[in-house]
Amino acid sequence: MRKYIIATHGYMAYGINTTLNMLIGEQENLTVVNAYTDECKDPVPEFEKIIEENPDDDIVIMTDLFGGSVNNNAMQMIKSERVHVVTGINLAVVISIVMSDSNTSTKQVIEEAIAGAKDMLIYCNELVTDSNDEDENF
Repeated sequence: MRKYIIATHGYMAYGINTTLNMLIGEQENLTVVNAYTDECKDPVPEFEKIIEENPDDDIVIMTDLFGGSVNNNAMQMIKSERVHVVTGINLAVVISIVMSDSNTSTKQVIEEAIAGAKDMLIYCNELVTDSNDEDENF
């Protein structure tokens, strides 16, 4: 089984989780860490607690910003082979990871989610321009 953690600066994790709940329903295997807020001054104890309480599960920690303090703290956890850290998250990658097939390796799930999320980053103005160009050809 997998456990998921969305950990971000401030309340971004809460916002992603709220939207996730709206789209795919509440996920029992997901924990939100709103780092550096009144509820969570330091994310490390939260990470350690979840890892300790789930000794047989892979743990996927999803953070907001590569090189940011939340990500740097999460990176400390990868001394355990069952902990995986993904950074630069967006809603598409979170949905893909959380809804993944539990029979697929965690590494493969993450790699596929990242590849798919890259395809979801689109400069929409170019779509409109391309569409207008095609309309002129008719």
